[in-house]
Amino acid sequence: MSDLTDVGGYCPTCGAEYRPGFDTCADDGTPLVPGPPPQTSPEPAVTQQPTGLPGSRWVPVASFSREEEAHLLAGRLQSEGIQATVYPAWQGSYYGESVNLPISVLVPEHRVLEAREIVEEIERTELEETE
Repeated sequence: MSDLTDVGGYCPTCGAEYRPGFDTCADDGTPLVPGPPPQTSPEPAVTQQPTGLPGSRWVPVASFSREEEAHLLAGRLQSEGIQATVYPAWQGSYYGESVNLPISVLVPEHRVLEAREIVEEIERTELEETE
């Protein structure tokens, strides 16, 4: 019987550790890598918003004028197992006014190609629905 502190593997995407017997990350479906994670810090959690201007680690895949649309896309990407965040985090005010800045959906640099494929798929579906 294994000890609860034994590490069977870890997720290379989010850094989560798993006990022996698991082979897939429960959060994002990524196959686990055997053994404990390397001593470097894992990819930031999706709940963490980039501070300041995004660097090369977070890359925009789409921009919107409405915050709701950006959050919908970020949620879709997250449901596909891709970390995504909206930047800047909140455009509105307490009085219902909004600041007129573009709102971007950002993903980690290593997931950009996958995210753009999903964005293109959504755009194709919306175009087909309007025809």
